[in-house]
Amino acid sequence: MRVVPAASLALVAAALLTGCGSDGDQPDPGSTQTVTPADVTGQAERLIGPKMPEGSTLHCPEALAAQVDATTTCTWSIPDGSSIGMTVTVTQIVEDTASLNFTNDDSVTPSPTS
Repeated sequence: MRVVPAASLALVAAALLTGCGSDGDQPDPGSTQTVTPADVTGQAERLIGPKMPEGSTLHCPEALAAQVDATTTCTWSIPDGSSIGMTVTVTQIVEDTASLNFTNDDSVTPSPTS
């Protein structure tokens, strides 16, 4: 199996926010604006998916707060049964768009049957 090193998988993408309506570049401190798990997954699959082993799937269970430096963790499941974590970080908010940074963990978690 070929796994691309994590450093080469740090990418930035834009994802639309849900719950729009903020009047500035940054949502209000008590804002409930988020980037949905589906938006995070879609962006990551489009940008990083082609670099993962064929048949890999991504699971992002939580919405991502629409605040700079907010993070969430996703997991790539690789067909051989192993997995690799991925941290998603909001790097910038401009109007209703969040810029996201995707960084895979440095190591793969082996399959429980390995």
